This record gives sequence, C-alpha cells and structure tokens, in this order.
Amino acid sequence: MDTGKDYDVRTRVSFKLDFDGSGELNLLALPDVQRAFAGHVQNVFQQDDTLGSYVQGDLTFQFDGRRVDLEYTFTCHDESREEAESFSDYCVKSVRKDLESFGCKLLQTRCTAEEADMTWLDQMEDAVFGPGEMEMQ
Repeated sequence: MDTGKDYDVRTRVSFKLDFDGSGELNLLALPDVQRAFAGHVQNVFQQDDTLGSYVQGDLTFQFDGRRVDLEYTFTCHDESREEAESFSDYCVKSVRKDLESFGCKLLQTRCTAEEADMTWLDQMEDAVFGPGEMEMQ
C-alpha cells in the first residue's frame, strides 16, 4: 500500500554571479549577463531528466545586481514533507556543477513543501467513473 502523498515544493535557489560590475561598460553589460544566466539555468533544468519532469510552471528569476534568486515549484510524490523538501534540494545539488559552469556560485537552496491540492483528480474520476466508484471497499 502506497502511503506517500503528492507535494508541491516551493523552491528558491540563490546564486551570486561571478561578474565584475565595476566600470561603466561592465554595468551596461549586466542585463545581458543576467539574460544569458537565465537561459543557461533553463537549459540545465530542461536537460536534466528529474528537474525537467518535476518542475511545474515557469522558472522565475529575481536579479539584484550580482545576486540572483530563482524560484519554482517542484512537484513530487513522497512519504513526508521533509523527504519532498530533501528531494528537491538533492536535485538542485545534483546539477550544481552544470549550473556553476556559467560562472556563478550557488549560495543556498530553500525548500518548503505543502501537500498538493488533488481535488482536480477527484473531480475527473467522478466525471469519468461516477461519484465514489474509485473508492476501495
């Protein structure tokens, strides 16, 4: 019997870009560096089987100079909130080398899991099979 639950893990990954922003020319190039970094991260996520399939929705980037915060929702089926959070963190760490190949440092990962809202599945089952027919007796 499967005792796991579906979780949505709000994940925030913080980076520091290895970019010397001193000088007028370098400051003008910062938006291009930020766009290139976002594209690099999206490619890494898409090429990784786990992140590519477990991340739902868009990757959201917030830039503050050389600091970058990436936020997204990681969905998984696990035994507990703690295990779901740990799995999301593990997946980021498994691609850390690829992420940092752009010239950035991964500062931290924060994960907060909540049980996923699965009412849509119940509604679909009711529409297809009728109310209560999927329940085990």
